[in-house]
Amino acid sequence: MFRFLAPCGLAFAPLFAVATGSASAAALAWTQQPTYPLSPGMAGIIAGAHAGVLIAAGGANFPDKMPWDGGKKIYYDEIFVLAPGDTAWRAAGKLPAGRAYSAVVSTAEGVWVIGGENSEHVFQDTLLLRWDGKTVVVGAGPELPAPRTSAVATWLDGSLYVAGGYAPGTVRLSSGDFWRLDLAERERHWQALPTWPGPTRAQAVMAALEGAVYLFSGLEMTVDAEGKAKPNYLGDAYRYRADRWERLPDMPWSAIAAPSPAPVTVAPARVYVLGGVDSRLVGKVPRETRVPDHMMYFDVASQQWKTLEARWPDPVVTSPAVAFGGEWWIVSGEIMAGVRTKNVWSWKPGVNP
Repeated sequence: MFRFLAPCGLAFAPLFAVATGSASAAALAWTQQPTYPLSPGMAGIIAGAHAGVLIAAGGANFPDKMPWDGGKKIYYDEIFVLAPGDTAWRAAGKLPAGRAYSAVVSTAEGVWVIGGENSEHVFQDTLLLRWDGKTVVVGAGPELPAPRTSAVATWLDGSLYVAGGYAPGTVRLSSGDFWRLDLAERERHWQALPTWPGPTRAQAVMAALEGAVYLFSGLEMTVDAEGKAKPNYLGDAYRYRADRWERLPDMPWSAIAAPSPAPVTVAPARVYVLGGVDSRLVGKVPRETRVPDHMMYFDVASQQWKTLEARWPDPVVTSPAVAFGGEWWIVSGEIMAGVRTKNVWSWKPGVNP
């Protein structure tokens, strides 16, 4: 669901000075895991962890022909699980309907599936996927204030936070919505919070760390005077804490649709951004260009962005990062426009200076 769009005359001028550095590639460990069972793999997959298993569901692909050859995008409803030590994924139920590009958050209650889309409409509902030891039970959560797809979400101090996404329409316009769901409430409902001090966006990157919510990058989609889509690749960064937004140093480059929620480490406190569509790809032919394999992180202590020398061995977009078994897992994903992979990888960030 990403495109390398026409140039927009962008110039990322940082609000603050951005200090970028390079961290050692040592102690960065990637492990290939059992492949996803559905060919040719999924974009916009739903993935999370609950009750000791990894859950993956839904997603979309082009099973017959690529979109530029008239291929039709198909949305899936199958649910699979992978337990520690398993050598293959197991079927574990179905979603109420095919769905992809949802915001996904893992909590002790289960895996929250927030909005998303299929070929018929953009969803306003939320689902809760729970592993009961035999199958994945699908429950309903409170509806969003409005339908959204390609939003991002995270979990912090007992609340879900959701940002941005596309609204329904012939041209998918990005939104500036920022919503919270307090899971401690008896009568749960989404609360609208002040938006970040920047452009609307979808396909952004979000994470929670040390009492704060982080929001990076994304694609701002508006329309021009002729009603045509006008994309803006974003490289800005924000932090929400104590009920206030603050602007952080801009990223070295944009990272649209990178894994979100993003991987984090606590000691040292870092938010990692893996790959993502970079504005420097504008003008290249999408079906001939693999998504980027670079990796960077925001260092909370120094308030700086740093790049890693190591490269992501099998980069994808539109797939969340899932904390599972002491590592961060990336299930399937999109490797270039229209092309998916069945590969599943886990990653353990190294502690570098």
